[in-house]
Amino acid sequence: MADASRATVSCHPPQERADLALFAEALATRLPGVWAVTAREHTAYTDQFPLREKLWGFGHVRWALSEFVLQRDAVLTSDSGAELVVIDRPLRRHEFLVAALEPRGINASDAVKAPDGVVVSADPARAAATVAGRLLPRYERAVHQARIEHLAVAVAAGERALAEWDAVSDSLCDDDHWPLDDRYGLRQQQRDAEMWAQFAPFLDHGPALLAHAEQTLPLLDPADRAAGRWPYRLRVLRDALADGARVQSDFQVVADALVPDHPRAKEVFDRAVAERNAEGWDCALTWTDNAGALVDMARAEQALEHSPQGPKRSAQAEAARTRSPLASRDCAAPVQESPTRPVGLQGHDRRSRSR
Repeated sequence: MADASRATVSCHPPQERADLALFAEALATRLPGVWAVTAREHTAYTDQFPLREKLWGFGHVRWALSEFVLQRDAVLTSDSGAELVVIDRPLRRHEFLVAALEPRGINASDAVKAPDGVVVSADPARAAATVAGRLLPRYERAVHQARIEHLAVAVAAGERALAEWDAVSDSLCDDDHWPLDDRYGLRQQQRDAEMWAQFAPFLDHGPALLAHAEQTLPLLDPADRAAGRWPYRLRVLRDALADGARVQSDFQVVADALVPDHPRAKEVFDRAVAERNAEGWDCALTWTDNAGALVDMARAEQALEHSPQGPKRSAQAEAARTRSPLASRDCAAPVQESPTRPVGLQGHDRRSRSR
């Protein structure tokens, strides 16, 4: 009850303030992309607790959610998955606060600089300019960094799962590589589940990572591009995401068809999960084997930005790409390279030994 006792200050009643729901709708139409708005009136102080937990950043918005009893809020969700929250600015009847919510499905570590919110006026046009010019660029940089850090952790976890499988799989088979008993299948299901768990968040976040990498690729050192086989790996990663999306869609059809109260619903659901994980093994493995390229590219991009020649080179490259009639097509289409598999057959070895 400590929070409730501290938050004794209440914002002015809604009727004395600019209409937040109308403002949020008007703001959404002026922001880049397509945004959906969900406005909500609070019936209790605890209604703002979930927002405070999901808030990404500090400053005015966290202060308001911690120290005041708010009457209402609105959440704006973009077609790319970004979420912004709009609340009244305490003690200012014609101003609002806009902040980002943490991205769903990935963990943003403390190392990521959170995109603090902004104070805006009740004029939607001026507010949209502030949000688009200040908050959204900070959010995009932060969410990209959070995705890269989560990706590095996921790849390491996937590699550990594969190493554990390699360590025990042979011991569960006879000399002719036939499973000795049910332990092989059960351990294989555990491996598939772990690999899918590491891969699944990138069904949502992977396309943005690949789009950023494909746009950045021409700016990076050609020697690094060749050594890392980055163009090829970007194409392989995009194919893995497409296959994973198909596997998840097939699973979702089964999950949506289940009758919740049926006595065998859980049994059917668990079997569908195991089948989804097994079918998704190839694309999860492909993602794990190649996603490290995205981490390497992000590090190379960061090094370029911090080098003395980095900004100049980037400006020249962007100017050339803008003048080129092929610029838009190059950004949209995955880069192509020889279909030859990268050096190292670890992924192939894993497939042949496990299926």
